Amino acid sequence: MRDYLRLMIVLAVIGAVAAGLLSLVDSFTEPKIQAYKIQAESAAYQQALPQAKSFKEDTRLLEAAKSNPDLPDIIAVKVGYDGDRPVGWVCKVSPRGYSSNIEMLVGIEPGGKLAKVIILSQSETPGLGTNIVNPEFIEQPAIYNSKGQDLKVTKDGGKVDAVTGATISSRAVLRGINQVFGFYRLQVPESGGGSQQ
Repeated sequence: MRDYLRLMIVLAVIGAVAAGLLSLVDSFTEPKIQAYKIQAESAAYQQALPQAKSFKEDTRLLEAAKSNPDLPDIIAVKVGYDGDRPVGWVCKVSPRGYSSNIEMLVGIEPGGKLAKVIILSQSETPGLGTNIVNPEFIEQPAIYNSKGQDLKVTKDGGKVDAVTGATISSRAVLRGINQVFGFYRLQVPESGGGSQQ
């Protein structure tokens, strides 16, 4: 019985020391991980709208997007600036794919032209849905030459080739882009009027 108690105490002490060490290591690494994520996302905003030199979050535009039931996946809106001049928007969207939310940035220029789509994170099916990040899909001319028109995969009567075996993931990416086009149309009426915020 004594050996059993001694063994239990030793295991408890080892467990407590290990937990303490893990907690200590986490306290040092977590801030660095968060700082890296912020830096990586900041660089991604720059890629999504290359002509912008700085970005500013616009809570008014975000509230307008969130209050619109047709734009449920827009989770952030930033205005891109070159000096004091607005040069477009970058919307962060998170549409639901096959097995995960696909978090991405969609840059849009003042004339409604798609600047760039950057996929930040996704956990789609390996070897299938994960291919949405490949240039063969995400950089298709059918996506970038759409001129603000809603995008569809060929299976749905559109011009965008879906990733083979991952139509749901492909549709999710297009749904996110389409919501940014919808956001743009609300901000700048189709007549060409309106002003950049």
